[in-house]
Amino acid sequence: MPKYKNRKVAVITGSTGGHFFPGLAVGEDLRERYGAAVKFFVPGREYIFKWLEKKGFEYSVIPPCRITASDILSPFRFLCVFLKACAVLLHGRYGVVFITGSYATVPFLLAAKLCGIKTVVHEQNVRMGKVTRLSTLIADRITITFPSLSGYPAGRTEVTGFPLIRDFASGPTKAGALKELGFSPDILTVLVFGGSQGSDFLNRLVCDNFSFFREQSLQFIHLTGSSPGEIQALYDKNGIPAKVFRFYVEMSRLYSAADCVICRGGAGTLAEINEWKIPAIVVPYPHAGAHQECNALFFSERGCSMTVAQNDSSLRNFSVIFGDFLMSRKKMAEKMSKVSIVDKEGKTAFVVSRYISK
Repeated sequence: MPKYKNRKVAVITGSTGGHFFPGLAVGEDLRERYGAAVKFFVPGREYIFKWLEKKGFEYSVIPPCRITASDILSPFRFLCVFLKACAVLLHGRYGVVFITGSYATVPFLLAAKLCGIKTVVHEQNVRMGKVTRLSTLIADRITITFPSLSGYPAGRTEVTGFPLIRDFASGPTKAGALKELGFSPDILTVLVFGGSQGSDFLNRLVCDNFSFFREQSLQFIHLTGSSPGEIQALYDKNGIPAKVFRFYVEMSRLYSAADCVICRGGAGTLAEINEWKIPAIVVPYPHAGAHQECNALFFSERGCSMTVAQNDSSLRNFSVIFGDFLMSRKKMAEKMSKVSIVDKEGKTAFVVSRYISK
C-alpha cells in the first residue's frame, strides 16, 4: 500500500457504539493502510476513551452542544463549539474530516465546510438521519451501509457497508468460548443484549418468560445495561444456566459462543451478527426516528431474522414467538450467510484516503 505523508485526518463521532465504532474502524484502516495521522474528536464517554487509549489514538472531547428549545443558552454553546472546531481544524491543518453522524458532530461538519476542508460522512442506517440529510447539501462524499441510494446525491454517494473493528470480527473457537463461560457445548446458547445502552424492555422480555425458557433447555449470556446482580439471581432462582453482565467489551467472545441472539436493531449490532452469521430476534427501539425498524426489516424481509415490535402483545406472546424462531433459526442462518452489510474490504477508508495527498 502507498504511504501518505503530511496530511492529517480528523475523525468525529457521536457517543453511541453505533456512531463511535465505525469511526474507530475507519481510523484504524486509515492509519494502517494509508499511513494517515488520525485524531479523534468525541463526546465525553468513558468507554470511548478506553477504546481510543487501547488503540493508541490521540483524541479531544467535544462539549455537549445540541440546540434545544428548553435551553435558551444552547445556541450560544453550539456557536462556541463551532468556532472552536474552526480553530482546531485550521490549526491542525487537517486534510479531510470523517464524520459518523449524531448532533455532536454538526459543529465540525459546518466548520469543515467553512474552512474549505474535505468532508466524508458515513450513514449507518437504512433511513437517512438528520445529520446525513444536512450532509447531502455540503459534504464532499457520503458513504452508506445499506444498498439503498434513494434520497442521496448522485455522484457523491457510495455504498461501502458498515466498517467493523477487527476486535469484533474474529474471536476464539466456539468450544473455547463456551469453556471460558463454563457452558455446556450440548445446550443452545442465547445471547441477549440491547446495544451499548442496554435495554429494560429486552430484560423484561426474557425475565417474564423464565418458566418457558426453563422447559427449553437453554443457556443465556445476558448484557443487561442495569441491575446485573438482580437478573443473575432470577436466572439462578429459575434454574437456568446464565452469565449476566452489565456490559461486555470483547463481544467477539460472546458471538463465538452464541447460537442465536435477541437484540435491538442498531446498525452496528446488525452488522456484527451479520458478520458472525447468527440468526436473531430483533426488537427495534421504537423512538429516535424509528430507524432501527427499517434496519431490522432489511434482514427479516430477506429471511435472515425475525422482527418483533416493542409492545405488550410481544411480552404476552413471546414464548410462542421464540418457539417459532427456534424452528426457523437454521434456515435463517443459511439466508444470513448470503447477505452482507459489512465493509470487509475497507471501502469506507479508501473513500476517505482519496482526499489525503501523497
